[in-house]
Amino acid sequence: MSDAIGYLGGGGFSSPYLANLASSLGYACSSIMALVGGPFINKLGIKYSCMISAACYALGGSSYYVMARYGNQAYLLSAKTIQGFTNALLYVGESTAMLSYPTAQDRGKYLGIWTSMRNAGSIVGGAINFGNNHTNSSAGGVAWSTYLIFVGFEASGLIFASLLTQTKKVRRADGTRVPTSVDRSWRAEFVALWRHIQNPRTWLIFMPSFYSFFYGGTYSTYLSLHFSVRARALSSLITPTCTSVTVLAYGAFLDNKRWSQRKRAVLGFLIWLIPQAACFIWTGINYGRWGNNSAAYHAYDYINDKGAWAVAYLPYFIIFVTGYWCQLYLYWVLGTFSTDVKSSSRTGGLFRAFESAGSAVTYAINSAATDKRIPLYVNSSLLAATIPCIIALIRMVPEAPSAVDDLVEDAQTVEAATKAE
Repeated sequence: MSDAIGYLGGGGFSSPYLANLASSLGYACSSIMALVGGPFINKLGIKYSCMISAACYALGGSSYYVMARYGNQAYLLSAKTIQGFTNALLYVGESTAMLSYPTAQDRGKYLGIWTSMRNAGSIVGGAINFGNNHTNSSAGGVAWSTYLIFVGFEASGLIFASLLTQTKKVRRADGTRVPTSVDRSWRAEFVALWRHIQNPRTWLIFMPSFYSFFYGGTYSTYLSLHFSVRARALSSLITPTCTSVTVLAYGAFLDNKRWSQRKRAVLGFLIWLIPQAACFIWTGINYGRWGNNSAAYHAYDYINDKGAWAVAYLPYFIIFVTGYWCQLYLYWVLGTFSTDVKSSSRTGGLFRAFESAGSAVTYAINSAATDKRIPLYVNSSLLAATIPCIIALIRMVPEAPSAVDDLVEDAQTVEAATKAE
């Protein structure tokens, strides 16, 4: 549901700047919390961490509703700040599950299913958006009643979170348990996290993860400024629908045993890199044709403008669809190193901290009415900086993942723990 609001561009408001500021605050808090999220997940467990996060879901939808109807900025900013901390527990919890639960043979498949499920809520939300706003061909904000439906769905999150199976009871398709290293004290957990932070592999993933969702602020603002209300509502439906289908195919490709794991890593990288680079060029050409101000108040509409709407909209569509391929790919690469639950929580926590930091920066850049080509230039530069980091990571990809935390545990410690059991 949160993504469904995001797909509207600018939170569905007539102007994107306040929503971008609120998103920036939320992501900044998420980044701080996710940085130490690994120890919390390992001590609290995935299920209870997700329940804590779910208890605050409704803050998001309700804050947009209160702002849209009553103009209460303080509630929007404070709610997004609180939700930023609690969302981090979900971010790290789901990352831990997706890095450790699947086997090496079907990691891409389950990552694809997970990403598709994440977008399923956005499809429902997109249908609600379009149903409520399909007649509005002008610029402006969506109907405030739209947010009330989101609040209802978000409030049910705690029920579903409580139904999650605890990790120790999870069984894979082949009947095996999920690898879990020895339990540690809180102090030992933070020592282990510090070892991850010090490892060069962690800092190679920094730039790709920082970049991975940076397009969110750049292109949601682009959508909000240059498209009609119903065009934005339609986008919130078709973008997650196409994403849900394509991530399944992309995940299946990453599991293809025709090529070695390292070759799949190379091909998987190129599959999302090339269209994203093309989108930045395409968007730059659009801004070049429009000039800095001439299109600022033109709301492209799929009925009134047709061809011009398609030319303006396709870069947004492609960047959001391939953006999820990029994130799926990064999870897949990280999963090649270790399938241990505790290792995955530390790795996933740092990954989501870097990712959230990128989101905080991009929404902060887009929280003021400045030249919108500047965020595009920054986004393009980050992609260029990401390329050598991923090439270095690909060279480190093993043919089989470790069943322990390869950055913390040594084989003798694990063997002794296994015998003791």
